[in-house]
Amino acid sequence: MRRIHAVPMLILLCSAALFLSCAALRQGVPHAGTPQREFDPREYGYNDSILNTFYYTEGVKAARLAGDTATARRLLLRTVGRDSTYAPGYFELANIAMLSDPEAALGLSRKANRYDTANVWYQTQLAQLMIMNERYAEALDQFNRLIRLAPNNPDNYRYLAALYEQNKQPFSAIAVLDSAETKFGRIEELAAYKRQLLIDVQLIDRAIAETRAMTASFPYDEDNYLTLAQLYATQKKDSLARQAFDQARMINPRSTRVLMALNAFYKQNNDFLNYFATAKQLLLTDDLLLSAKLRYIGDLTQNRNFYGTYYMQIGDLIGTLNEKYPADPEVIKLYADHLLSGGELDQALDFYKSHTRDSVQQIMVYENIIGMETYLQRTDSIAKYTAIALSHFPDDVDLHLQQGSALAYLKDYKSAKATYETAYGMAASDSLRGVVLGLLGDLAHQQGDARKSYKYYDRSLKLYPDNPMVLNNYSYYLSTSDRDLDRALTMAARTIELAPGNPTYLDTYAWALYKLGRYAEAKKTMQQAISLERNPSEELLVHYGDILYALKENFLASVYWKKAEEAGYDPAAIAERMKLIENK
Repeated sequence: MRRIHAVPMLILLCSAALFLSCAALRQGVPHAGTPQREFDPREYGYNDSILNTFYYTEGVKAARLAGDTATARRLLLRTVGRDSTYAPGYFELANIAMLSDPEAALGLSRKANRYDTANVWYQTQLAQLMIMNERYAEALDQFNRLIRLAPNNPDNYRYLAALYEQNKQPFSAIAVLDSAETKFGRIEELAAYKRQLLIDVQLIDRAIAETRAMTASFPYDEDNYLTLAQLYATQKKDSLARQAFDQARMINPRSTRVLMALNAFYKQNNDFLNYFATAKQLLLTDDLLLSAKLRYIGDLTQNRNFYGTYYMQIGDLIGTLNEKYPADPEVIKLYADHLLSGGELDQALDFYKSHTRDSVQQIMVYENIIGMETYLQRTDSIAKYTAIALSHFPDDVDLHLQQGSALAYLKDYKSAKATYETAYGMAASDSLRGVVLGLLGDLAHQQGDARKSYKYYDRSLKLYPDNPMVLNNYSYYLSTSDRDLDRALTMAARTIELAPGNPTYLDTYAWALYKLGRYAEAKKTMQQAISLERNPSEELLVHYGDILYALKENFLASVYWKKAEEAGYDPAAIAERMKLIENK
């Protein structure tokens, strides 16, 4: 039951009329826009008494046969220049002007109608130009006049109904369409419009009756049965809705729109057996883009409760996509993510590994394999798949960086450093070189070499001054070692400017404030960090406890220290903090 609003419909109708007008101007054009030779009336025996007819005829020929609107306009202006009441000249000038200046065209059309009040063509042009210029009230009066002047033109009823609807008079629009049906019989386009109006004003019974009549008059249009099914569904008449859906599918078994509507109907009625069956058919159709299918699956997995309840059925749908698009990277990731959501880490890893044999290699496959093998701490496997990946993508800097991160995670610092240095040599920009230097700084800090770490960070910020990760890490390490605290605060402040709303960066800023003794400011910032973090880390919780303790809010400090311990913070360290309160 797709809705077309009144104003867009009016624009659509007038655009169609304008298109036909333009087509008429272009019809039979051998060289559109080529100026035509100025005719001398004397060559054809014209005398002054019939010059206007000559100029008018030649102007129309120039416009409609040759497409030369400049010549046409010049000739037609002569007609109205010689006779200011020459209505045909104004009419044709309005036809030309509506292409580029609808407002000027409206003025010309008004003149044509002023000097010939009975010409239906002129009246119709004026009405359409009123709509194009958004003079809806005037257009309403004009089309009412046209209904009287040309009662046998169904287009006038259609325009008039649309104008009534635009004027928020839907019942008048329905009455106009009823009168058109009485006069002309059922015209499918007008009947569909009336049905939509009936739905809008909640006359559902009349809309159903109208749709049933349309199925009788136009029995091979599945849209009518589809609309009928949806109307029955709104009234909870499910058996009648199913019958109408069946009729629509019988007419066009391949209709994706009908299948989508039926799928929505089954979901609305909690008929999940048929819902997933029709969903599978939708995923198999070639009429939907893959992007639309991925969005469909995304909607199913977004609701975690629904996803958990129907994990197997949704998995079957994802498997269907995987069979249809086995090499698409988004589908590959979707299938692997589904396995991971079910805790099937090994199956997801095996799935990714199966794609290393694809004819077209994808770096994403290797990135995920390396990441998962790093998580599992399988050093040999990391080395194996990193080597394979680099054999396919030897110039990919990100792959080298991932390899370095994996080696650092496994505490193979020497190999990690060599990998990062290789990436540095391959980096094509200062910003990327700055990123690599930042990672080398992190690596040095992991090894306990703070001095070397700070040197790397300084070099990194010279190349990439606004790298939030380096600014954050540098600031935090300075703060924790009570070194250069003013600089640490400045860097932390810049970090949260670059990445506002990041809880980790807010924590660093709060910690720098804490170290400078600005406890109230630190508390406010840390509250913001914890509120933004869905599951605050033990680091954030213990820092907040420390800040509260500094503000002598001992009870709350103990609460957050205990939360930090529950989240995984060192129990011995928490015990030492708790003693501070107990000894007071």
